[in-house]
Amino acid sequence: MDLFGLGIAIFYFLIISKSYEWICKINRKEQIVFFCYTCISVFILEEIITLVFSNSFALSKFLFPLVVYLYLRKLKKSEKYKAIFISLLLSLLYHSTHTFISVTLSSITGDEVVLHYKSTFLLVVLLMTYFSILIIIRYFHLDIKYFDKDYLYPFLKKVIVAFFGLHILLFISDIVSTTHHLNSFGSILSTIVFICLLLIFFAMNSHKVQIEKEIALKQKKFEQKHLQTYTDEIVELYNEIRGFRHDYAGMLVSMQMAIDSGDLQEINRVYNEVLVKANQKLRSEKYTYFDLNNIEDSALRSLIAQSIVYARNNDVEFTLEVKDVITRLSIDLLDLVRIMSILLNNAVEGAADSYLKQMEVAVIKMDFETVIVIQNSCKITMTPSEDLFALGFSTKGRNRGLGLNNVKEILDKYDNIILETEMEDNTFRQIIRFKREFE
Repeated sequence: MDLFGLGIAIFYFLIISKSYEWICKINRKEQIVFFCYTCISVFILEEIITLVFSNSFALSKFLFPLVVYLYLRKLKKSEKYKAIFISLLLSLLYHSTHTFISVTLSSITGDEVVLHYKSTFLLVVLLMTYFSILIIIRYFHLDIKYFDKDYLYPFLKKVIVAFFGLHILLFISDIVSTTHHLNSFGSILSTIVFICLLLIFFAMNSHKVQIEKEIALKQKKFEQKHLQTYTDEIVELYNEIRGFRHDYAGMLVSMQMAIDSGDLQEINRVYNEVLVKANQKLRSEKYTYFDLNNIEDSALRSLIAQSIVYARNNDVEFTLEVKDVITRLSIDLLDLVRIMSILLNNAVEGAADSYLKQMEVAVIKMDFETVIVIQNSCKITMTPSEDLFALGFSTKGRNRGLGLNNVKEILDKYDNIILETEMEDNTFRQIIRFKREFE
């Protein structure tokens, strides 16, 4: 291999590693590791194939996804379907784009020009491939975080099957193109593969938008349902306070009469039976509903309102504290619904199984962050902190804690959100810190 050929090969691996960086949002160190891994692995693979087959290039292209898959599974410990999806995506994205551009340019310039300026042609094709891939990734939002959602997995499995079909078709195109009289047919196949790949990207985005609209609609119905419950509770509390206001004058008269009589026993009786009971009534957990008015995010407000009702149905004493106006949090709506549903439901169920049956939720607005504290009494006294997010752990018992593991996976996608978990005595506490910009 001459110096120019070496440069072309390095450029090829650079485009692959940059595509991986753009799609998976990796750092520079990991990009270098991936670059070195693919260079060495493909070189070894081609050397092995050359010993057996005369045309090693087409076969090494066909086996390239396997190289990426092994990296993702063995070194990155990625989930199986995710690793298959990324490996096929990287391979198809580069090879189909490169082949399509080569075929199109050679058709425009003619084979004689390509043969005469072969080195320049290869360099131009690689440069066009690089920028075309960048445009495709940005236009179709080919960001793994964009598609790494549980509700998209069933569709992405179908996409993987389609990717396999296109990958095989591209391999056939490479084999056919080596035969001179079938070269045009091979070019047609490669063009079909590229167009089909773009159509799949369109379908992926359309499906994601459709699914998220359906989920948003369900969430809106959920909010409306609990808004009615919330409204009914507020009306009931208003009537209760209005009744208390009416009785308040009578309480003061009773106390005044007891004071005027100088009867300490009567004063003590009136105080304990009238004023203390009235105070306890006003401090009831039902009045925490008023604090919900300070939460502007309707989704979060509905989730907490549902949690209050859920706690009441499970005989759990629920306390809510929201002193400042809480604006919308810097997190995707669906992710917020998922993590808060898991944490709040776990807290209610954990408290319901405990002796104290207590749960507290506080939403605190600080200078640089908004903090949500979810605390509940529980049966378990202590556990190592590293076990809290292990698959299956829960304060409710064995193999009932899949939710906490899901919460960790969701929050791992956000650099601006920190989850702290504490456990002391018989209290389990989750603290979520949302870093925010100045409003």
